[in-house]
Amino acid sequence: MSLDSKSVLVGLLRQSEKYLKTDMVYLASGGFWLVVSQIVSSLSSLALAVAFANLVSPETYGTYKYLLSLAGLMSLFSLPGINTALLRATAQGRGSTIHTLTRSRILYACLGSVVALIGSIYYFANVNTLLSIALLIIAATLPLFDTLTSYLFYFVGKRRFDLRTKYYALTQIVSTLVLIATIFLTDNLILILIAYFVPLICIRGALYWLVARTIPRTALKDEVAEVKQYGIHLTVMQILGTIANEVDKILIWKFLGPVQVAVYTLALAIPEQIRGPLKGIGELAFPKFAEQTPEQIRRNLPALFRKLALYAFALFGISILYMLAAPYIFQLFFPQYMESASYSQWFALSMVAGVASIPITILAAQKKTSLQYAIYTIQPVITIGFLIILVPLYGIMGAIIALLLSRFITLAIYLGSLFTLR
Repeated sequence: MSLDSKSVLVGLLRQSEKYLKTDMVYLASGGFWLVVSQIVSSLSSLALAVAFANLVSPETYGTYKYLLSLAGLMSLFSLPGINTALLRATAQGRGSTIHTLTRSRILYACLGSVVALIGSIYYFANVNTLLSIALLIIAATLPLFDTLTSYLFYFVGKRRFDLRTKYYALTQIVSTLVLIATIFLTDNLILILIAYFVPLICIRGALYWLVARTIPRTALKDEVAEVKQYGIHLTVMQILGTIANEVDKILIWKFLGPVQVAVYTLALAIPEQIRGPLKGIGELAFPKFAEQTPEQIRRNLPALFRKLALYAFALFGISILYMLAAPYIFQLFFPQYMESASYSQWFALSMVAGVASIPITILAAQKKTSLQYAIYTIQPVITIGFLIILVPLYGIMGAIIALLLSRFITLAIYLGSLFTLR
């Protein structure tokens, strides 16, 4: 884009701010990279879903997703909430805490490895060699798998959405190509797991080193302790939420078996990818909300709710379009899983609840710990309760209904929480 064209565009965006009451230049510049990041994420996820659906058996795919759910639960020991705390600290000029925080996460993640090792021993004792070896792989890779992604949150705190997107895209593209090549060559679950975990660790490790070496080690102990404490609080808040996110596949595995886990996974795949940008919008807004006071946010609530209403209406339109297109999409990409299409159509309505990404971001940016604890407890309890009741009764459809109910109830709770900001 030429300088003249860029100046005209910036001028138009500045003019629109009078009506939209939003920093449109910031939104457009960050939003561009957000869109690029989501395109990469969606294409890589679609490519993997197509590969799994057409190159491996449903039993292998379902077992693979079950094991990733177990790994997701064990990753709680790595204190994932520290990433959000680091993002907040970086936005406030304390990004040098990244070094100590990452080391702490790696050490805590070793506890998750111990749990995975115990699970491996359990399955070995029950003569299930496949799952025993799989959990050994999880135990070996867990300390470095998620903990080395802290540079992405550092970039967001610095508002370097361009670097965040480039590093994320590189990781996704390389790891996806390795995994697809492995799937093309073999249906062996153990090799597939190795192809998933090992390349990601290698790429993330190299990128973390490149970024961390440019950040001075100037963080004070008290500073690190404060950020770490907030990260621990956020992790504790996420425990029930993480369980709620993974328990659906575990329950379906237990009651219906691995094939139905595969059917359920593909039913959720595309709607969840369409919802992907919502997380990025939260990241984009986080530094802005971190700079504001609760009073400023509360004064702007009427304008905020108008924007959220427009956002919800747009998401509803997207969900309707997807519901109409879903049968054709599954016929084209997942012909062996046509059973998933009808479930996916219903689940698409959950996109509207993605509006909650904004109030979630506001609470985290404002460090409303007590309020977050309350919501992060209520939300997963509702989800887990619905899943436990409905999955045994109605199978996959029960899980879909449980997710829809819990997400809309949670949306109402988050919107209501904005009125309590002090």
